[in-house]
Amino acid sequence: MVLHGDNGQGKTNLLEAVYVLAALRSFREARSARMVRQGSEAAVVQAEVRGTSGLRRLRWSWARSGGRRLQLDGRAPGDLSEWFSVLRAVLFSPELGTIVRGEPAARRRFLDRAAFTAEPGHLAVVRDYRRALQQKGALLRSGSADSVLLDTFDARLVALGAHLVARRRAIVEQLQGPFQQMYAALLHRTDPEDVSLRLLGFGSGEDAVEDRLADALARSRPDELRRRQVLVGPHRDDLAIELDGRRARNFASQGQARSLVLALKLAELSAARARGTRPLFLLDDLTGELDRGRMERLIALLSALDSQVWITTTDPAWLGPLPSGGTRTFRIDAGKAEETRPPSPRDG
Repeated sequence: MVLHGDNGQGKTNLLEAVYVLAALRSFREARSARMVRQGSEAAVVQAEVRGTSGLRRLRWSWARSGGRRLQLDGRAPGDLSEWFSVLRAVLFSPELGTIVRGEPAARRRFLDRAAFTAEPGHLAVVRDYRRALQQKGALLRSGSADSVLLDTFDARLVALGAHLVARRRAIVEQLQGPFQQMYAALLHRTDPEDVSLRLLGFGSGEDAVEDRLADALARSRPDELRRRQVLVGPHRDDLAIELDGRRARNFASQGQARSLVLALKLAELSAARARGTRPLFLLDDLTGELDRGRMERLIALLSALDSQVWITTTDPAWLGPLPSGGTRTFRIDAGKAEETRPPSPRDG
């Protein structure tokens, strides 16, 4: 699916709507209230999805008066796992360059989103850990932290933190091979840089993490009381993305950083396909992100992965040859979509 048109016509808005259904959150707005048009009381996104369970109908709405409401086939879903079994998505957008060059929080978000794509229950683990972290942080900031209560919070942080680290390490292992393959395929060189992923944190294995995290929390207790904040835990983990053994954050060029992020997202999609799931792949604003050669190699990789792909671009001809028979193109003009004929590729 190719969505093309001039800037400011609503291409990314449409892609955002698809992502909201797939992830129940926007990739542009942290607050759902900002997705409601000025002067309106509610926003609604709905779609029909055809998959292994047949035709399903999804409806997401957010009202200023009542917050979010979900309907799956006309009724409230029993739990979110039922919703996510119908639709999931992997997203690439220019803003995701922070995965390579940004702070550790950006890489943790990528890992947790990839783990969520693999297993939607990961979202609950992240939320439970954050809630326990916030509660302990509030107690420390109060200046009157009771040691027994702190022990209770630490025990919960150890259990949840170990679970969180184990899931992150599992997704790193799943991504490692596909990441290396996709990066080499995008560069199409005989000697591409050696790339790898490494989680920097509390070690592998859930039991070992529990022991090390419990010990680290006990040793840091005096400093935490003095500084009134939680100083250790997986909320401070980082993902090392390495090029020839060096941290890409410090040494990757702009072009390398783009290829690394795209390879990570392709690896996320490839790992999902290996697990037997087929998330959508959403790519926003590719026109200025890749040179012509990498663009054509990307299209070939996506064709081989056999998932539904949505791409926004100002110039569809820049995408190069597209798969015949399965490509639909829509021109987006002032928020309206009109189907057009796929372009003939221009000479390079």
